[in-house]
Amino acid sequence: LSYQYSLLEITFKGKELATLEQMLVLQKKQLRSSKHTFELFNVKFHDMKHQLSQLEGRISSEEIGELNEIISMFDINLRTGNEALDIILFEKAYACAKYNIKINCIADGNILSFMRSSDIYSLFGNALDNSIEAVQNIDSDNKTISIHIKKNMNMVSIHLENQYQGNINMFDDLPQTTKADKNYHGFGMKSIKMIVEKYGGILSIDTKNNLFQLNILIPTAD
Repeated sequence: LSYQYSLLEITFKGKELATLEQMLVLQKKQLRSSKHTFELFNVKFHDMKHQLSQLEGRISSEEIGELNEIISMFDINLRTGNEALDIILFEKAYACAKYNIKINCIADGNILSFMRSSDIYSLFGNALDNSIEAVQNIDSDNKTISIHIKKNMNMVSIHLENQYQGNINMFDDLPQTTKADKNYHGFGMKSIKMIVEKYGGILSIDTKNNLFQLNILIPTAD
């Protein structure tokens, strides 16, 4: 029985690892696609702002204000110094606009230069997907997700927090998915942990007072 259990455990972990690796491959492809979209949006927004300035005096100030408000909803100017981080923040902030969620970001993206772009995209993409899913369901007019990335001595410190409603069940120090189909959900946090450990880092989660806090420490190369 012990042998059979060990064999089943090895088989399960092998399948889980294969799923995580497949996720990373798909997210790497998504990064390339998102980079192209990111560049196109920047060009289009620049053109739209220029064209809007040409309309001043030709249409009412009220109409100008309405157009500016529409543009500002999609003109997400988050520049951190790291292209992969900028792309994922742009992509997720665009998604947040649909749910009236604001992303507060204080980040020095330059300190992530030792990490692969695909790993940065996957790590923050999975973390923000979880936060967006939690925040969009809370009953509040102040829906926010906060991200802080800084260097503390020879460590990169990443802190992400958001409010949530309901209960979070933890297993093996990671929150468990609330989705009914657990075969295809719940890999986001495992992917984050795998990337953090790949760089010799540590991950911790705090869920007190309906505030989800993800803390990551990764040693830098220098």
